[in-house]
Amino acid sequence: MKAALIQKHRGEFANINVLTAFLGFAEKGYFIEFFEFEELSSKELDDETIVVGGIPVVVSALTRLGITPPGLVSIPESISSFAGRRTWEGSMGEVRSIVDRGGSIFIKPLPNDRKLFGGKVVTNYRDLAITASLPGGYPVICSEPVSMISEYRVFVLRGTIVGCRHYKGDFRAFPDFKLIESAVLAYADSPSGYGIDFAVTESGETILVEVNEGFSLGCYGLPSLPYSSIIEARWEDFRTKTSK
Repeated sequence: MKAALIQKHRGEFANINVLTAFLGFAEKGYFIEFFEFEELSSKELDDETIVVGGIPVVVSALTRLGITPPGLVSIPESISSFAGRRTWEGSMGEVRSIVDRGGSIFIKPLPNDRKLFGGKVVTNYRDLAITASLPGGYPVICSEPVSMISEYRVFVLRGTIVGCRHYKGDFRAFPDFKLIESAVLAYADSPSGYGIDFAVTESGETILVEVNEGFSLGCYGLPSLPYSSIIEARWEDFRTKTSK
């Protein structure tokens, strides 16, 4: 029987994303079991079980199942032309050098370090204070600063867009959906379930912000059935890899 292990925190749903997933899996007829973070290690996991929770929780579950946690690239090479800016993997040493020279740069952690700090434009050492403990060789994602006035998340299930939700800035500044559809079509090596964020710039251009992992994804109000289906599809990707 298909089952979903749903994370709770002190007896309550850990966040709205987990609640939304629970509603979807319950409607699909999954057997539902809840767990607190510290209880995960004692739970039995198998190929029919989907674990729903934060990124560290899901990564831990995948590791127990012998599945190497994926390192989804924020801006895959196949769709980098939609980014509208240069993006690269740099180092904190490189970032500090740019700031020393009076420049500015946008930085964010690598996908598996998302909790380390929030993505931000840095222009001085006050902006860099949160990264002070990181060595110069520590890798980060860098990009040229761009003024974004509105940001949207697009939800994709097996190559089909199933939702779009505004999450930051001016909701009246709507992105160019033809460009979004072209980017989704061009992302031929995509996972079966993922989120992909786009922004509208001050000049009115629509640009790709980043791709987000489907197994632990902010739902931003997406209905429960398509949201749970994205998580479900991503776990099917993992099972396919382990069965080969």
